[in-house]
Amino acid sequence: MKSRDRIYHRILTGIGFSLTLVFAVWWFDLSHVPNNFSGNWRFIDYALFIFLTYIIWHQICMELLTWSITRKMHSYKAPEPQANLRVAFITTYVPGAETPELLHNILPALVNADYPHESWLLDEGNDNEAKEICKMYGVNYFTRSGIPIYNTPSGKFAAKTKGGNHNAWYDAVGSRYDIVAQIDTDFIPQRNFLTETLGFFRDPTVAFVGTPQVYGNMDSWIARGAAQQQYSFYGPIMRGLFGNQMSLMLGANHVVRVKALKHIGFYAGHLTEDLLTGMTLHSKWYRSVYVPKQLALGEGPATWQAYFNQQMRWAFGCIDILFKHSPKLVNHMRRKHGLKYYLLQQHYFTGLASVLGVFLLTLYFFLGLNPSDVSLLPMLVFYVPLISWQYFINRWLQKYYINPATERGINIPGMIISIASWPIYFLALVGVLRNKRLSFKVTPKGEKLPQTADLKLFYPHIVIGSITALCLVSTLITRRFSGVMIFWASLTTLTMYGIAFHQQISYYFTTLKNLILGPRQVLHLTSEEPIVAIEL
Repeated sequence: MKSRDRIYHRILTGIGFSLTLVFAVWWFDLSHVPNNFSGNWRFIDYALFIFLTYIIWHQICMELLTWSITRKMHSYKAPEPQANLRVAFITTYVPGAETPELLHNILPALVNADYPHESWLLDEGNDNEAKEICKMYGVNYFTRSGIPIYNTPSGKFAAKTKGGNHNAWYDAVGSRYDIVAQIDTDFIPQRNFLTETLGFFRDPTVAFVGTPQVYGNMDSWIARGAAQQQYSFYGPIMRGLFGNQMSLMLGANHVVRVKALKHIGFYAGHLTEDLLTGMTLHSKWYRSVYVPKQLALGEGPATWQAYFNQQMRWAFGCIDILFKHSPKLVNHMRRKHGLKYYLLQQHYFTGLASVLGVFLLTLYFFLGLNPSDVSLLPMLVFYVPLISWQYFINRWLQKYYINPATERGINIPGMIISIASWPIYFLALVGVLRNKRLSFKVTPKGEKLPQTADLKLFYPHIVIGSITALCLVSTLITRRFSGVMIFWASLTTLTMYGIAFHQQISYYFTTLKNLILGPRQVLHLTSEEPIVAIEL
């Protein structure tokens, strides 16, 4: 970040922190605690106010975290790579879930990457066609299929896991290399992928280098929304983490020092093996680097099923790590690294905050229990300036997106898809708390997939929207007309129903337009397999 921008950042966030403080002083006035009960039951009022406080302040605190992290952004410059490094460039393949066409795209790109290296395909299925394609492009082939010691029910070589596949290759082959670059099969690396990343390994304390996950299939509305949802993370947030001498390990495309990976027993046997592996490396006081430059272009989730599966996997894995691994690992990290890991892992509790909101709405409309003694007008006076300034800062930070020329804007698909994801985050939390196993299969890639989805995918959204709709209907009987609560319930109902029935709404609008303007191609609703994310 240039000196002038650093000054702007301090001014903007300084005003933001001031507005936050003003809102906090107003919000935490004890007169805002409701008066539903008295005597020994008074604690319920305080509990309701604490729930509401968590709902509102979760979002505020995540914004404060973003401001704090991004103040450390600094300019990026790639050092010249050392000569004569033993480098491998690898990708994995799951026959059936990924098509051979993907191999024809990625394998030539692996081979043609600048800097001397050897290319490898790690095949989970011992697929004959994959072997032939590897021969065609001069790519080395590896499979652990049929080898019992490399296909265990759990642990380092867990079967049907990405980490297990990688670890089997490292055990059999990988130790001969100094540095290994890995990329998902549906991503295409640029020729300079290695030359832009290898130079950072001149520092012996650097364990891995991460690069952004950029989607190229932006003609898909869902993929476009999924990409927009991550612009801030892969742009200013990851740049800021790099300024703190750390990066999060990104499974789609990263480069790792084999010696450091071997030091921790290679990749963690976990659903989100990349995050846990990176945390383990940082617990050994290794450093990491982030290259804020598009060095690969990939395929984002193009259907609701694929998107929800992705979000469920990420949320479940992150929350599971927070509960089961973070307490031990964070204590062994540099303090600034451990604190940022802990705070960033709060992101997926958006689902909990939102469900708590529905719970409080239900208590008010059906039982008459107010979560706070706050009227609509004062709330707007103190809260709207804060969230408006948050939006202003976020728009300014867009200049630090990976591709600001094409990524700047309101990004409405990203906003909608973020709202659609919070019920999934809550289900992930429930699964972790119940100690259930997340089961999923690799999302099909490399083929034309339908953009419509089975309504079963949106059952959580329909349930939530129906609850808040009933809350609104109940006012006809209860005569409870709190402006804040009615606005809250109405917004939740509209967003949840709008997301769940968007395909039907689009279909009928298209049909009506065809009737008025003449016959055109009409959308036909199709279905996909419903998501099966948690065994409850």
